Amino acid sequence: MAKLKDIASQLKVSVSTVSRVVNNQNRVDPDTRKRILDALKKYDYQPDQNARSLKTNVAKVLGVIVPDISNPFYATVIKGIERVASLNGYTVILCNTDENKQRERDATQLLLRQKVAGLIVATTFSGPEAQQVYLPVERPVVFFDNVPATAREINSVTINNTRAARELTEFMIRRGHRRIFLIAGPAGESSSDERQQGWRLALEAAGIEPGADWFSHGDFREESGREIMEDFLRRPQADRPTAVCIANNFMAYGAVKAVLDQGLDIPGDLSVAAFDIIDTTGLLKLCITTVQQPAADIGALAAELCLQDNTRQGIRFSQRLVLEHQFCPNSSVSPIDPDSQP
Repeated sequence: MAKLKDIASQLKVSVSTVSRVVNNQNRVDPDTRKRILDALKKYDYQPDQNARSLKTNVAKVLGVIVPDISNPFYATVIKGIERVASLNGYTVILCNTDENKQRERDATQLLLRQKVAGLIVATTFSGPEAQQVYLPVERPVVFFDNVPATAREINSVTINNTRAARELTEFMIRRGHRRIFLIAGPAGESSSDERQQGWRLALEAAGIEPGADWFSHGDFREESGREIMEDFLRRPQADRPTAVCIANNFMAYGAVKAVLDQGLDIPGDLSVAAFDIIDTTGLLKLCITTVQQPAADIGALAAELCLQDNTRQGIRFSQRLVLEHQFCPNSSVSPIDPDSQP
C-alpha cells in the first residue's frame, strides 16, 4: 500500500502538503489538492488509524454500550448510530453488558483504552454510580433510554416516558378499565421510574387509587415479566387486574406467555399494553397496544451529539433532546364495563 512519502515523491510536493489534504486542512492550492486527491484515489490510500490515534490521542471510533443486544429496540438504535458514524468517517465498537454493572464498568474502561472519540450509553447505573463511572471521562458521553441524575449536566436523547406511560394508561381507562396493574422495570432507572410515574398519574387523575400490590419491579427481561404476571394471576379473581401495563417489550413477551399458559385469552380475559412492541413482519396474531420510541432517530441524534464540538468560546455545554413517541392503539385492550369491576 502506498505511503504518504511515496505519493509526495511522485507528485513532487512535500509530505506535509499531502498530509494536509488527507486531513482536510486548508493552505493547499486547489490544483495541487486535486492532483493529490486523484493520486490518493488511484493508489487506494487508507490512513493508518492506529498511528493517527497515537498522534491525536483520539480514534475515529464511537463506543456504544447497551444492556441487551438481543432487544430489537437497542438493535435499531445501534443502526441509527452506525449510519451517522459512517457518514462522518467513524466506525463503532459495541459492548453488551447483559444488565451487569461490572461489565458496564469494564466496557467503559475498554473503550477508553481504545481512545474512542465518545461514548453512547444505555446505562444500568443510577445517579451516584453513573457519576462515579462517567464523570471522569474526558470524552463526550451521550445517554439514552436510562438517563441518570447527576450533579453535572449531561447529553441525552430520550422520549417523555412519563407522558407516554400516562397515554397508555389513559387509553385503558377510556376503555373502561379501573384495575390496571403495572409491570415496571428496575427501580432507580429513569425510564422505569418515569413510566411508573405516568401510570400512577393517569390512575389518580381518574380518581383511582392504585394499591401497593398493583405493581411489581422486573429487570426488563422476559422471565421477570412472566414471573410477575404469574403472581398477578395466582390471586383471587376479585384481586386480579383487568388490564396490565408493561414497561418494555421483553417483559411483555414473558407476561403474554404466562397469560396464554393459563389458558386465558388476550384481550378477552385480560388486556395488555406495553412499550416498544415491534413487529416488522406483520405476522403476529396478537397486536399489542404499544408506545414505540423512534429508536433509529434516537441513535442518529445520539451519534450527532457525540460528534459535535461541545464547546463554544471555551464554555462547555450539554444538550437533552426529548423526541416524540408514537402511540399505537392495537387490539390487545378490550372495552369493559367499569361497573363490573370490584
